[in-house]
Amino acid sequence: MSKIALQLYFKDNKMRNNKLKDKLTEAFKDLRKKGYFARQNFLCCQSCGWASVPEGKSDKVVFYHSQDKSDLEKTGSCHLAWDGDGNEIVEVMKQHGIKTEWDGTKGQRIKITI
Repeated sequence: MSKIALQLYFKDNKMRNNKLKDKLTEAFKDLRKKGYFARQNFLCCQSCGWASVPEGKSDKVVFYHSQDKSDLEKTGSCHLAWDGDGNEIVEVMKQHGIKTEWDGTKGQRIKITI
């Protein structure tokens, strides 16, 4: 691959990745409109994330933490920590073109792929 072709390839991939991240940001905005405490790249890990959810907000929560963000950047997938209506969360993600995998149980994190 020529140097110019390689530069165009990386530029195109960067633009595509930014568009996909924008979709995820828009999905999180919609979840906030539905009353969720919804955060991206929220603290270092799931334990710290749950411990930092504001009082009175723990019944409707969606977040991924910095370790999940690393997975998202490397693989295009990560898992969401959540509480509330899993079906509603999945539906919002799908409305924004984000693929989901979830077994429908409360104890299972929702996998997203952008």
